[in-house]
Amino acid sequence: MSANLPLSGLRVLDLSHLAAGPWCTMVLADLGADVVKVERPGSGDMSRQAGSVYAGGESAVFLALNRNKRSIALDLKRPEAREVLQRLVGTADILVENLRPGKTAELGVDYDTAAAVNPGIVYASISAFGQSGPYVDMPGNDPIIQAMSGVMSITGDADGPPARQGVSVPDFGAGMMAAFAILAAVVGRTRTGRGAHLDLNLLDVEVFALGPRAQEYLINREEQPRLGSAHPRFAPYQAYRCKGDRYLYIAAINDKFWQKLCLAIGRPELADHPDFATNVERTRRREELVALLEPILLERDRDEWLERMHAHGVPCGPVNDLGEALSDPQVIHNELVQRMRHPAAGDLDTIGLPIRVDGAAMPVRSAPPLLGEHTVDVLAECGFSPELTAWLLTSGVAAAARDSVE
Repeated sequence: MSANLPLSGLRVLDLSHLAAGPWCTMVLADLGADVVKVERPGSGDMSRQAGSVYAGGESAVFLALNRNKRSIALDLKRPEAREVLQRLVGTADILVENLRPGKTAELGVDYDTAAAVNPGIVYASISAFGQSGPYVDMPGNDPIIQAMSGVMSITGDADGPPARQGVSVPDFGAGMMAAFAILAAVVGRTRTGRGAHLDLNLLDVEVFALGPRAQEYLINREEQPRLGSAHPRFAPYQAYRCKGDRYLYIAAINDKFWQKLCLAIGRPELADHPDFATNVERTRRREELVALLEPILLERDRDEWLERMHAHGVPCGPVNDLGEALSDPQVIHNELVQRMRHPAAGDLDTIGLPIRVDGAAMPVRSAPPLLGEHTVDVLAECGFSPELTAWLLTSGVAAAARDSVE
């Protein structure tokens, strides 16, 4: 089936771990690339042991970010393993790494060395802060980046401390940006015949994601408040509690939608009230507006308000919990939740790629691999004889999952 996917025929050498790099390579794998994940014998990608939710001995973090890949286990402290890695570099179109800056040079697989072996390789380095600069040697991960980027300063309740975003936006954003940059470089290679070294970091990606919030600051140099679920430039534009303690998000981004909202809540006279007629006035009087709307919205339950507001064309939606979101009829219709068969965990549901090609969802072709599950196959593809492969395994240079050698 992968032969019919957009990236079929491309090989990705994946030297990444944890989140940003694996997110990138999973997207490439979902689109049909042959992703060969290089892991440490014994422990593998550290995300295999991350978090506290496990299935079949693998963490939910690893299971979420590594489907459609193959795993080869190499002890890169051994010179023989580094020779194997060099052979793999020669077969790859793309290499993705998110090791500590400088670590790839120690392993003999930095960009200059890789390009000498394979001039056409597209080589993506993902780090916390970049490959140079004052923070190059400083450790950093997703929440640290959220803090340093300014995002935490504008996230959370007005009377509370800065808050972390509920999902790993810097990791996800860096992974998606890396995939985008890689594909741009692959297209460029068709014209020039040369690869490229791509340098991406989580801090830049999260600052980039500030978007209009950063642009506003660059215009007026004013810090922006934390407003919970509200928006500093639009009102009403936040979550409201309804009867039964369920929440509804209303996003009346302009005066037209404000007028529709007034009709939906049965208060048409508010549409032209001088205190609330324009978005400028509504944002200026945000607290008054919230105090006015809250008791009205508590009169009915969430689903009743949704029906009324949708009938009037008001942009709004339910504040779903995870269970509601993953069982939402539209999510199910879009085939986003897919079933995979894991060799240790059995049948598991997972979240597929949110892209359809020619009307079809991208399939989950294989579950995240066992550590070293494909070591023997990958070595054979690189020209290693069965005898040499057996020596690499027995000497500890490489390792294979038990099922792959039985």
